[in-house]
Amino acid sequence: MSGSGGFYKYRCKYFYTHNCPNWVYVNNSPCANCCAEGREVDGAASEIPQSRYSHDICVPRVEDGVVHYTLMEIVNTDESGNQWTLRYKVNQTQVPTVMTTSATPGPPVPATSY
Repeated sequence: MSGSGGFYKYRCKYFYTHNCPNWVYVNNSPCANCCAEGREVDGAASEIPQSRYSHDICVPRVEDGVVHYTLMEIVNTDESGNQWTLRYKVNQTQVPTVMTTSATPGPPVPATSY
């Protein structure tokens, strides 16, 4: 924040990368000079529509009473954005599991006779 007047001012988005000295009123946004010089186009998102991106999710599954989460992704399969496929994000390999128990011993009981 700099100056006064009741409004917060922030450094331009390209303060560090292009040494821009200007200030803006919206945090992490380019100033008018940087937009005029075409700097905002350099870091623009690709031309892929948002509906074509995959979305990562964790899918729960239960094996022998233990909940495991599998990393999967939902992928759009057509141009209209109406059909989605759920697929594994990483290759699934069977990892040998070690059997554990959740049984805990009861509280110690004091001896009544010596």
